[in-house]
Amino acid sequence: MRAAGPVADPIPCSACGKLIDPLRAGHVAIFDQKLHYFCDIKTCRAAFLAPFGEAPLLEPFAPREPPPEHTAPIEPAHAPVVPEDVLPPLPQLEDDRGLVEAIGRLSPHAAASPLEAPAQPRDVGALLLLIAVVAGTLAVLLGLAGGGKLLLFARVLLAAVGVAMLATRAATTPPDAADPHALPLLAPPGLSVVVAAWAAIAAPLAIAGEAASLAGTITTAAAVGAWLLEAARREVTAERAWIKAALTIPGRRVNADGVDEGVLDLRPGERVLVHAGEDVPVDMTIAEGEAELFPWPGAPTTARRRAPDPIAAGAHVERGKLVGTCTWAGSDRAFARLVLDPRRRVDAVAPVARAARSLAERWSAVAALGAGILAFVISRSPIDAAMAFVASHAGLSTAMVGSLASVYVARGILAAQRRGITYRSADAWDRAARATTAVFCARGTLLLGEPEVAEIEATAKDFDANDVLSLAAGAARADQSPWAHAILRASSTRGVRPDPIRNPTVHPGLGVVAVTGTGEELCVGVRSLLMDQRVSIASAEWRLSELEALGRSLVLVALGSRLVGLIALQDGIRPGARGAVQYLLDVQIEPVLMSGDSRETCEAIARSLDIEHVRPEVPPAERADEVKRLAETGERVAVLGHPELDEGPLGAAQVAVALGAAGSSAAEHDVALAGGDLRDAALALALARRTRVEARVGFALAAIPPALGVLIVAVGILPPAFIPIAALLGGVMGVIHGRAMQKRAPS
Repeated sequence: MRAAGPVADPIPCSACGKLIDPLRAGHVAIFDQKLHYFCDIKTCRAAFLAPFGEAPLLEPFAPREPPPEHTAPIEPAHAPVVPEDVLPPLPQLEDDRGLVEAIGRLSPHAAASPLEAPAQPRDVGALLLLIAVVAGTLAVLLGLAGGGKLLLFARVLLAAVGVAMLATRAATTPPDAADPHALPLLAPPGLSVVVAAWAAIAAPLAIAGEAASLAGTITTAAAVGAWLLEAARREVTAERAWIKAALTIPGRRVNADGVDEGVLDLRPGERVLVHAGEDVPVDMTIAEGEAELFPWPGAPTTARRRAPDPIAAGAHVERGKLVGTCTWAGSDRAFARLVLDPRRRVDAVAPVARAARSLAERWSAVAALGAGILAFVISRSPIDAAMAFVASHAGLSTAMVGSLASVYVARGILAAQRRGITYRSADAWDRAARATTAVFCARGTLLLGEPEVAEIEATAKDFDANDVLSLAAGAARADQSPWAHAILRASSTRGVRPDPIRNPTVHPGLGVVAVTGTGEELCVGVRSLLMDQRVSIASAEWRLSELEALGRSLVLVALGSRLVGLIALQDGIRPGARGAVQYLLDVQIEPVLMSGDSRETCEAIARSLDIEHVRPEVPPAERADEVKRLAETGERVAVLGHPELDEGPLGAAQVAVALGAAGSSAAEHDVALAGGDLRDAALALALARRTRVEARVGFALAAIPPALGVLIVAVGILPPAFIPIAALLGGVMGVIHGRAMQKRAPS
């Protein structure tokens, strides 16, 4: 299916010259104030930057090396570091460094990916599988040599040896939480040996040979399927072990008696001390200090955090010192909850994983019983019916059918965590995967939330621009909204003194009503506030529409029920906003822009981001109700926003995606990000949906071929050995499909 969304003209890759879609390029960067599009980050980008001497980019998910004993200054241009772990102020740059990617290594503490570690020697379980494959294959191949009863019993014995190897491996290998119970998987090979021995004693030689071949085929298919599953799961297992090691961090507990070193049993509510060069041991909320840190395990870039920001366990402090209050510890930590805890692992309790295990453990026996009864009705032979039953059970009760879907889910969850995305529970992940609409609260998400005054105009003859700004600045001192800060900055820059006011009444998201020093009523805010105060704006309507069509937000100033001026504010588009919208469009999730601005302003912003659905003139106090009304239309609504700014709509959403909230004590956010990149917020929904679809496809590829084989064998068209062969081919297709999807996944 072709992805929805806009299509741009292809442009050449800056490295290889291949034509690519700029909206879906593998990597985009700005070098020398020019946009460059690359096929991917590992080959084309590296080839382009090779003449500049760039070190190869390293995988973002990587184990850390201990810091060196002597650390050079971070930037020679910075002021000397102030003692007592106080961070210097950020350097003031003229350009927006958020839009420019530095040439060089992103993460000083990142080394080679754990998935690229040298392969470990094969364990005993792999050796047992190899012996089972050899024994089962010999049991089948010896049937080509003909022979009598002695060779027949030898074949049955070989099949029995293979079954014994499978049982030994199941007894000696710790089971995975996502695997079906071992008994339903071992029952078909064991029963096939019993049927083969029965046929060797009581049936004609031809039927007995067919039963022995079936036993060997089932044993071989079961062993090969188990080996394929282990190979498909190897990277997931390695990454899960890396996360466990990265989160096994001793910490410092701060108490009345001092500081306890090397504490591993920190609990919620306790105070924790973290120095520069150390990892954060638990999820916590900063109480004191400021630090520059990598905000999640394997994060590629640093961020600055201060009180009262939340921090996720595994964050690496580069500079500064933090004292925080523990919010989650142990298996409740954000990056451990759904990956390390067997009771809450998404790959074990997701609906598609439970359905796959249910088929392998229970419904396979029911289907096999039906196939056996149908075969007996047609053939009137108990041995034929027994072989049909055993083959049907063996085809549907395999490791690939029961566990392959969970491998897909685990890959998706780990891919999300590499981007700092955490889900609250398996149910939250499933709801995120089923979201159909994503609502952006414009200010602070799609927009920077830091508007600047673009124009000031007086609409009354006895007023000038400075008079309008003075009145607006006087009202703005009573408010803490972004527009108020912008007006106060403009008055300070222009040297305009705010007009003294009294009795201010703040209308959140709308504006301020007050009384001036001369006793006249002053109203400063959006047009809906002025209309509520019975102020006519008809005289300036044409100018308001003209400015709003440019995407500017308007603050109107009325004095004594008369419009005297207007202030146009311009807010920038947040870096990554276009990419976030494209992530949603690619998976057929409709983005919605919700804002308190006028319809013309919202539509201008929406056009620049290819958003078709807007909800304008919605003040903050009414946004939760607006989200509920949107959900009443039948849509599954997700809201993307910041907890401190958009708590109302986040609480009303069916899926709440909170930026920068990983590690906080709040439990109502379904998706919490350790970082503040809006693209990752959209990717949380896109990854969940894509993973859910791919897991279903993988489950279907593994289950449909043996299910069709059961029907074909039950009516006598093909011999029973066809079913385990079909099951093995289905598993191979599922593994190949998973590898292909893994290569296409966003890095």
